[in-house]
Amino acid sequence: MNKHIVITIGILLVANVVVWFQLNGQLKWDWWKEHVWVVCLMGIPISYAFYKATEYGYLGFGEIWPIRLLGFATGMVTFPIITWAVLGEGITTATGISIALAGVIFLLQIIK
Repeated sequence: MNKHIVITIGILLVANVVVWFQLNGQLKWDWWKEHVWVVCLMGIPISYAFYKATEYGYLGFGEIWPIRLLGFATGMVTFPIITWAVLGEGITTATGISIALAGVIFLLQIIK
């Protein structure tokens, strides 16, 4: 695994965490509901982060599919962790299996 792939993974993790708060903050904090313009403005740096992840990922992999699959897998891993930590929602058996499968997708992409 080269440095471009490591950078890609880092950007994808951070971007997915920020996306979680952008979309789901409204479920936890009333402030979020009252300041939708902040949510909209967050879309600019989030889009840029995914853009850069694609750029570095393509440098690291030389193709686009692994980047898309890593993006999916990082979202599937970060979402349930943050949802549990912030909203207190548990992880069902089906969700746990889905997370495990996302982990397999993640590993398949980085061990090529």
